[in-house]
Order: sequence, then structure tokens, then C-alpha cells
Amino acid sequence: MVRVASAAFAVVFACAVWLPAASGHVLVQDRPETMSDAQLQTAVTRVMQISPLTANSLIVVHVRQGEVTLEGAATSALARREATRLAETVFGVREVHNRLSVINQQTAEPPAGG
Repeated sequence: MVRVASAAFAVVFACAVWLPAASGHVLVQDRPETMSDAQLQTAVTRVMQISPLTANSLIVVHVRQGEVTLEGAATSALARREATRLAETVFGVREVHNRLSVINQQTAEPPAGG
């Protein structure tokens, strides 16, 4: 069963996978009974890509036995907090470890030698 939520974001209690739709709505598929770590990684990555606060951050999602670890760089302290909140909304996530650094894109310098 697929439901269409009219808001750009919806708090999802019974669903785990959000897919952007061409109409600007969010398609939400019913969750399976259990989700593998790979499925959780995909779901968490997708919600990070959908949120305007985290879409421009460089976030790598690792999942082990339902525990999510976020690594990489967030564009602001708010984006860092939002990444944790978003990961926690995905059904099947037991715990979130946020190891994101905060970088300022306007003052960040390119790596030496590049």
C-alpha cells in the first residue's frame, strides 16, 4: 500500500521509506516487519537527501544492527542536529551516533595541493 502525504515532510510512525514524487508530494511505503541494515542505510540516506537542512551536507551513513552512525560534515550546527532527528524518525533505527563535524562553507579552504 502506498500513501501520498501532502506535506513536504511528515512524521512517519508506521512507515520507513520516503521517496520524492514528481508532484512535489512525498510517497510513503508501508514498512516491512523487519528492516535489514542495508535497508535502514538507504532509508536514512534518503531522508538526509530530502531535507533542505541536510541535503548540502556531506553525510555518510553507517548501520550496524539498527544502530546508525553519521560521519562527515554538516553545513551548520542546525544541520548537524537535524541529521540526528531525521535518522531517529526512520522505523527500525535503535540508536543514532552523530560524529558529524560542522564546517562553514564560506570560509572552508580547499585541501592543500589541490
